[in-house]
Amino acid sequence: MSHESRVASREILLRVFAGLAFLAPAPARAQEKVTVIRNATVVPVVGARIPNGTVIIRGSKIEAVGQNIPVPAGAKVIDAAGLFVYPGMIDSGTDLGLTEIESVPGGNDTREVGDFNPHDISLSAVNPHSELIPVARVGGVTSVITAAGGGLISGYAALVDLTGWTPQEMSVVPQAGLVVTYPRVAGGRRGGQGSATTGEQVNRQVEQLTEYFRSARTYAERKARIEASGGKLDRSELPMEAMIPAVTGKVPVIFDLNTASQIRGALALADSFKLRIILRGAAEAWQLADTLAARKIPVIVGPTTVQPSDNDAYDAIYANPGVLAKAGVLIAFQTSSASDSRNLPYNAALAVAYGLEADEALRSITINPARVWGIADKVGSIEPGKVANLMVTSGDPLDVRTQVRNVIIRGVDLPMDDRHTRLYEEFRARPKP
Repeated sequence: MSHESRVASREILLRVFAGLAFLAPAPARAQEKVTVIRNATVVPVVGARIPNGTVIIRGSKIEAVGQNIPVPAGAKVIDAAGLFVYPGMIDSGTDLGLTEIESVPGGNDTREVGDFNPHDISLSAVNPHSELIPVARVGGVTSVITAAGGGLISGYAALVDLTGWTPQEMSVVPQAGLVVTYPRVAGGRRGGQGSATTGEQVNRQVEQLTEYFRSARTYAERKARIEASGGKLDRSELPMEAMIPAVTGKVPVIFDLNTASQIRGALALADSFKLRIILRGAAEAWQLADTLAARKIPVIVGPTTVQPSDNDAYDAIYANPGVLAKAGVLIAFQTSSASDSRNLPYNAALAVAYGLEADEALRSITINPARVWGIADKVGSIEPGKVANLMVTSGDPLDVRTQVRNVIIRGVDLPMDDRHTRLYEEFRARPKP
């Protein structure tokens, strides 16, 4: 056979095999893993408790919730007799993944130089392998808002699930909100925002902040006009580009503040630029509770496990969440710390002792933050179709005696170990002298 004939024959065979491959049926999709939690008291937080209930998880989603639901063949079964199933908890303010050991500068990536850094994206700096992530996770915290600080505009906070090999895998909302620290006179409780020391400096910083928002709005309007006419900006400015989602209302502005004066200032700034805002910290928000409720402005309260201010009544910081909730304000809780995120439920529990209804406290660490961050259709309660971010516990999460037995994130029953448990087992098995 000539060389030309062999080449022609090979081409014909390749075409035949290619045609057969095209006609062959596609391989069946790998069957999604099914996990079943049964014999538990299911607490959906948006409806009545379900005694002796069953939760069926297919893949990453909740497929069914109720009583007397048949268990699919081949499912992994978690027998939760005598236990409870709750939605995973959401911490609405941390620097988890951005810091490891606060006293070691090299382990922190939480502050940038300068007053205005709207183009900083916290998600890009998250360390998925931080030892503090499993510490929070085994306590039942399944999602957090994490963000850097510093200056007046710190950049964008990220909402992440506490599982994943990379920041992108962890991400739920990459840019959950633009973090702005409203200026204040220095002093007060731990966690007070701002570094100004006099009223004159505060006024100057407020003017700088207002002017920055004004410049961003002008930039956004100019860009929109040029693009509407089919043109393109001759030069893009990265910080101004980053401000566009905030000044056009596509993402909320998170104001970190504490005092009533700061809150009034933030409301005035929001009115001037038609911002969609969330208040965070807001220890004196109780003084404007009716106003905030009427304007439907969410408030992230806490941490409550801090020393009260010398200038306030001893119980003001503890009673604040209850006053806001009774007025109709949508509240959620934050811990403001990577190492304290595991104590999220106890911040809510402390507020219960000072007037917050227990059911509302539970909602404020589950469905309420999901509503605040725009993901209530995905997480925050136990309902069919939602992502399976759940915890199995021995009792009420607000009770310090309760143990978390299982943590499930995106349908995966994760290992219940962290640095603490490993050290416990290591020293428990140490050789006898």
